[in-house]
Amino acid sequence: MEKKRKSATTRCVGRVEQMNGKDEFWICCDSCERWYHGKCVKITPARAEHIKHYKCPDCSNKRARA
Repeated sequence: MEKKRKSATTRCVGRVEQMNGKDEFWICCDSCERWYHGKCVKITPARAEHIKHYKCPDCSNKRARA
């Protein structure tokens, strides 16, 4: 899935619509398809370029618990 910037009103784990009032980097979880601010999940645009399948913290924890 393509990692990109998103300027919609999708809320992330940080429970905010936008950070600092500017277009921020967003990343989409390939499992649940929710969007997250890169800053909230500690993913930079440069690091996202090297991720083939991103799993958000919730989806990563589900697999660890199973």
